[in-house]
Amino acid sequence: MDREYKLDKEYSVMEIIRYNLRMWWLAAIFALVCAAILGGYKYKSNHEFVERVVYDNVQQVNASVFVKAYTDEASVERVNTIIKIANSNRAYEKMIENTGWLLDYQGYVSMFDLIVGDVSNVASLFVNYPTAYGDFQIADADFAAQVAEEIINATDEVSREMTGKECISVLDAPFATTMVQKIETYFITEDEFWKGNLKAATAGFLLGIIVEVVLYTCWMLLYKKPKNAEEIRQCLEAPIIDTLKDGKDSMETFRKVALALKDDCDDAAVQKNCRRINCMSCNSQGKDAALKVAMIYAGEQKKTLYINLASDGAAKDSGNVISGYILGEAHKPKPLAMNEYLDTVCGSAEKGFDLVANSRFAEYLEQESNRYDCIVINSQNVADSLDAMIAATLCEKTFFVCSRKNVKNETLYRIKNEADVYHIRIDGILVYE
Repeated sequence: MDREYKLDKEYSVMEIIRYNLRMWWLAAIFALVCAAILGGYKYKSNHEFVERVVYDNVQQVNASVFVKAYTDEASVERVNTIIKIANSNRAYEKMIENTGWLLDYQGYVSMFDLIVGDVSNVASLFVNYPTAYGDFQIADADFAAQVAEEIINATDEVSREMTGKECISVLDAPFATTMVQKIETYFITEDEFWKGNLKAATAGFLLGIIVEVVLYTCWMLLYKKPKNAEEIRQCLEAPIIDTLKDGKDSMETFRKVALALKDDCDDAAVQKNCRRINCMSCNSQGKDAALKVAMIYAGEQKKTLYINLASDGAAKDSGNVISGYILGEAHKPKPLAMNEYLDTVCGSAEKGFDLVANSRFAEYLEQESNRYDCIVINSQNVADSLDAMIAATLCEKTFFVCSRKNVKNETLYRIKNEADVYHIRIDGILVYE
């Protein structure tokens, strides 16, 4: 039967959504942080403008003109006519003709205000200083007073030309003053200020959620290790027996392993034979998982042999090494008795020869199966050596042990692909978190 060959974990849209929903607390943290940043920035930048009125000292030259009854119109109409004459281009040209100043019309109308307050025959003229209009500058009060006089003279001359009568006379000659004036500036109300802060905080809250989703999704796709035990189960297509938090285990954990491996081994036909258990380990921090499972069987008063094929070089000098016997170079060693029901032997490849794949190793298992109720085999890291795969073909049961944070999805898929090639079934998984 053909199977899909996979080397990497692929996530569907629903899986990405589900993973992100599980991380709601991280999204909440990002949302609150971004809301605080944007809301705080909005508060700081706009706080100084809340219902604030700005004043400044303004230096002016003031003058007042009296508008005579040169027509039968109401006083307001006559004063407004004089104001329009003062702001006309003809009055501008008359002043330039009289003074010879280099000033454009826009500068002329910008440098003074001629206004009427209450209903009366009096209009007030204001010229600010110091100021500049292009190359034309009003630097001090004396020149500002001269400017005011010239504006009044030009307005008087033009009004005489237009009406044929004397229309205005000076009520107050130009004089310098300093006044406090409100400056038009950007300001907001208290209600607008808090609404703006709320909008900024809401936008930051939503932005924080989006940022968390994007970052966590990228992490999911780029982080090549299993995110949880469920992903290990999906990669190996085997049930999870137990997960060990912070690497802490107990004998109860290994009782679960022993129980999980009993499922189809208790019928009468099987009970007559020795039960062979293979421990397939991959980057696991639980180096003695196979030994502890063997101890569980021994605790059930089953005569158990523990074969440690992952022993270090120091074990070669002990009397229970089977390597020489398997390679035909020594007599069969006597197992080391750990207790009344548990014996142990160890072995490793020597002189470049393969120990587990040797036919004498299979014969050794057959011989010991007549003496023991259980045989538990511990092999080298399956990611580095094929011993665990070969040992699995000689055993009825195989359980897998790994550390989630130390193994990659690609490694798990490779192990599963190899197990399928050799028709090996993984009966359970023990995960160290």
